[in-house]
Amino acid sequence: MHLFLLLADAKDDFNQYLENNPAILGLGAMGLGLLIGGWGVAELITGVSRDKKGRVLEGGTGKAASLIRVVFGVGLIGFGLYKLVAG
Repeated sequence: MHLFLLLADAKDDFNQYLENNPAILGLGAMGLGLLIGGWGVAELITGVSRDKKGRVLEGGTGKAASLIRVVFGVGLIGFGLYKLVAG
């Protein structure tokens, strides 16, 4: 419980830094979005998706997992662009 409160501290130095420099937060979100979205697109192209334990997902399950990765990647890129533009 105390660790959660420590991590959720709104006045933490790093949180204050990100609040004062939204471009850093936006670029970080965009980088993560490109990584996750690119991973999903690569899985869609190759047709081979893997779960978190490394097992191959085949058929509709593999496509769904890849599409979820692409959607979250696009969402993170959108959030990053918002933070860059709106500050």
